[in-house]
Amino acid sequence: MSKELTLGLGGHVLAGGVPQLVLETRNLQDFYCARAPATLCVIQETSQDQEQLMLTAFDPLKGRGKLLRTLAEDPTAFYHIEISPDGATFATSRGGEAEIHIRLLSLSGGSEREITVKRWPNLVGLDWSPDGKGFYCGSASPQGRTLLYVDLKGNARVLWQYKGASVEIWGAPSPDGRYLAIPGDVTNSNVWMVEGF
Repeated sequence: MSKELTLGLGGHVLAGGVPQLVLETRNLQDFYCARAPATLCVIQETSQDQEQLMLTAFDPLKGRGKLLRTLAEDPTAFYHIEISPDGATFATSRGGEAEIHIRLLSLSGGSEREITVKRWPNLVGLDWSPDGKGFYCGSASPQGRTLLYVDLKGNARVLWQYKGASVEIWGAPSPDGRYLAIPGDVTNSNVWMVEGF
């Protein structure tokens, strides 16, 4: 079954115009766009055999572009992938590990490297900071959830913590970097004992 990615062009989305087909894909996982003035948009797809993640450029006016990267896929793992604000680097990390490891993959032929965030387990959220100098990362443990700011050397600073293990945590920064949206919820439950049935 194919999934169609459609975008309205020329400002017609706000005016209620007709969406136009940009591209078709059978195994779409997600899509990302760098921030202006960068213009790169990328789709993330899974190969037919489920063994690779493919990162392909696309243009909202011209459709599918060139294949930028392929990554080995582990169907049992959950990956967090984000494009840098300037569109030059992809950050990818696998959830559920004893320490957070963030791979930085160049989209322009530059060197690759890995950041280790020591003593913080189980990544549950990954967002670039607007200046491209770090990440907002969620870490989950049995003791609770923690939102971290992690620089490009792997140094982590705690921004927010709460007890409980019910939800994920991440931080979505505003484009100017002045605000950070943090999801939150409260789960209440009751247990009732009824006798005499």
